[in-house]
Amino acid sequence: MNNLIKSLNSINNFSKKIIFCVSIIVLLACIISICLIAYNQLFANEAILYNIGTAILKKSLYTLSSFCIVALILDMLDRVFKNDD
Repeated sequence: MNNLIKSLNSINNFSKKIIFCVSIIVLLACIISICLIAYNQLFANEAILYNIGTAILKKSLYTLSSFCIVALILDMLDRVFKNDD
């Protein structure tokens, strides 16, 4: 557990900012999608609202995972090029 915490703390600031900003955007998208699904269940009962809500939720989680992978790859490349000098 301590090794994981040390590894996460050693990520460069640019990668941390990417992960932080995307996490906030994805959190907002998840909240919007959950509100759409809840509204659909309570009031509307329309298939289109449910489909839109689930699509937003799936795409936002996919986006978060993609950006986290890219940020970690950028961090790894930054370390490789810094050690190359």
